[in-house]
Amino acid sequence: MKYFSLVFLLTYFCITSNAQQGKTTLEIDKRFHDFGKIKEDGGKVRALFTFKNTGSKNLIILNAEPSCGCTVGEWTKDSIAPGKTGTVTAIFDPKNMIGIIDKTVGVYTNAAYSTVVVLELRGEVVPRDKTLSDVFPYRVGNLMFDKEMMELGEVPHNAADSAYIVMFNDGQYPIKINNITSLPKGFRIRPEKNVIQPSEEVRIYASIDAYTINDFGPFNKTFRLITDDPEYNEKPLFLFGHIKYNFGRMSKKEIKASPKFSIDNTSKDFGEKQVGTEAFTTFKITNKGKNNLKILAVKAQCSCTEPSINKTELKNGESAVLTIKFDMLGHAGSIQKIITIYTNDPSKPTVDIMVKAKLY
Repeated sequence: MKYFSLVFLLTYFCITSNAQQGKTTLEIDKRFHDFGKIKEDGGKVRALFTFKNTGSKNLIILNAEPSCGCTVGEWTKDSIAPGKTGTVTAIFDPKNMIGIIDKTVGVYTNAAYSTVVVLELRGEVVPRDKTLSDVFPYRVGNLMFDKEMMELGEVPHNAADSAYIVMFNDGQYPIKINNITSLPKGFRIRPEKNVIQPSEEVRIYASIDAYTINDFGPFNKTFRLITDDPEYNEKPLFLFGHIKYNFGRMSKKEIKASPKFSIDNTSKDFGEKQVGTEAFTTFKITNKGKNNLKILAVKAQCSCTEPSINKTELKNGESAVLTIKFDMLGHAGSIQKIITIYTNDPSKPTVDIMVKAKLY
């Protein structure tokens, strides 16, 4: 956009330098346009501005540049003779632009005292009326949900947390939840009620007791509501979040005495390997801090990388060996995978290791 502005300004200077015998002037019917209140789904709206040539030379509208991509200027491209008029049309699209409108269009001309005219667009975009599908976009049979995934966010390892989603019965008959498929220890799903009447909204709560789960890092669980809905009786839903080690508020003394994670390398390039082969590599982990270092978890990005460690708690100066098996079956070309180590070192609660190869 800046490039085009420069081009048009240079064009303007060329024009004015050639017109030494006099310059034109202009008048505008208005400097701003108020759209008033417009609906978000009402379609594009237009504001027309009229430019009159009040001088003795031809008036040229060089460019009409909007303040952002939501306004597009259309203007008279031909020279405007003395006494004649031209127009600039500003187009505004209200879609996804809810709220107060405060936009401008800069109009570049060859007029003596109006080389840049700033036109203003004002108004307010009113949100469109939401449909049932807007509120509950995820549908399975006659049950609609405001979302299909329950997000628990970051959960401290020694705490509990919960979240909920809302379901809506869009059918003509009550729908009963007969069962909910099981989740691992520490996770629980509980609906507000087991029978949802037609046109009724009911919440489903998900909770996690992280202190009962011996795990760290991201989790993504799937469960199903088993219902008597004749259209589709199983409703798949998802639960995700991240369990993180809670260090709390540490004193300077505690920080100084904390474990210190150290590793001899954080990447391994296997180079060229044949598709379907396996490769192994090792990394040496050492505790350089005063307190014991705990390897809380080692998580692979995919099943093709299989990590194992010979020791998960290290005293000061002790080391452990992390072995990674890289299975290259089912891959092609250049691949790289991440393995994440979770520790109780407050300065390095997570450490990423990368393994990569070029397959042929």
